[in-house]
Amino acid sequence: MRLPKEKGSPVRNAAGLIRPVYFVLMMALLLPALAAPFRHCLATGDVLDEKLRQLDELQREIEQYKKDIESKKETERSLSAEIARLEREIELTKKEITYIEVRTEYLSAKLDKTRKEIAATEGKLQVQQKLFEDRLVAMYKAGSVSYVELLLSAESLTDLMARARYLKEIARQDASIIEEYKKTKDQLNALKQSLEGDIQELANLRTDRERKVHQVASRAKERETYLAQIQSDRKKLEEALDELERESQLLAEEIERLQAQSSRPGKANLSMVWPVRGTITSYFGNRIHPILGYARFHAGIDIAAGYGTDIRAAEDGRVLVARHDSGYGNYVVLDHGGGISTVYAHCQSLLVKVGQEVTRGQVIAKVGSTGLSTGPHLHFEVRVQGQPTNPLNYLP
Repeated sequence: MRLPKEKGSPVRNAAGLIRPVYFVLMMALLLPALAAPFRHCLATGDVLDEKLRQLDELQREIEQYKKDIESKKETERSLSAEIARLEREIELTKKEITYIEVRTEYLSAKLDKTRKEIAATEGKLQVQQKLFEDRLVAMYKAGSVSYVELLLSAESLTDLMARARYLKEIARQDASIIEEYKKTKDQLNALKQSLEGDIQELANLRTDRERKVHQVASRAKERETYLAQIQSDRKKLEEALDELERESQLLAEEIERLQAQSSRPGKANLSMVWPVRGTITSYFGNRIHPILGYARFHAGIDIAAGYGTDIRAAEDGRVLVARHDSGYGNYVVLDHGGGISTVYAHCQSLLVKVGQEVTRGQVIAKVGSTGLSTGPHLHFEVRVQGQPTNPLNYLP
């Protein structure tokens, strides 16, 4: 059954039906304004891109640490090698903690972005729903005039063609309104699901971080146990010191080879600065070992400083070596040209990479106690053609 026609001519009723077209078309022009809240999220996107770049770099470093640990499992059996293994595992876990922290920052920024997108999408959905409701009201008010009647009541061919275009536009806009509404609703549901997933991952990351912090503490304690065994066992201590001396000699050969390849010109006048401020606890040269009771050669000076203290480049140079060894722990070698190089050992962490140019006073590492070390300090060496010389001859 059709609704009773409103009073008036079919043309008036047609006008009542056609007028909503203009309303629909105006709304179509206004809808792009609804995208404005999304533009606010673009800045957040830049932050997310930077966090993703950091995560990719950290993932590569983590994979390299895992490969290093695996490659040395079967070849190193001594106590100092066990210490080195534990330190590599500690560094790996610290990298994983850093990865978790960066991932947490990324997810926090993403959650903020998603919440803003949800708010904007809900606003857009409300406008679309109102538009749909207004269209239904307009259709009701237009009465029961059929499309055929509207066309047949045309007064001329031009009028007929105009009405046909209007009717076609009405049908297209009606379908578009419904499609956009469905699309926006699906988008809103997807955003809410993404939000829930990220919130759950964030909670899991916090739990994982706490577990890895405990792992670091446990491995650090195990390392101290191994060090205590070396200190209390004369033979093991001698073996460890012999190994350190072998590392020093191999390093001399490596430095000489790398310097020959680079041919870096030397400065006319070196002007070194102290790499770290602190008390010298052990000097360069032969010294009576406090436990062994006889002279052992010390290739540098030891400067006591707190964990995490900045270690600075003594002079301008290029990074020749940046790695971990069982004796030196985490260490850096800088080439200053003219056959002069400096070594910074037992670091907590390294802040430079091989091939990097550094300037005098630039922070290149942090004070630690890695390798054959019983407390936080910097072991600092100056080498000429790879061979150790007294650093105090170069420092102010």
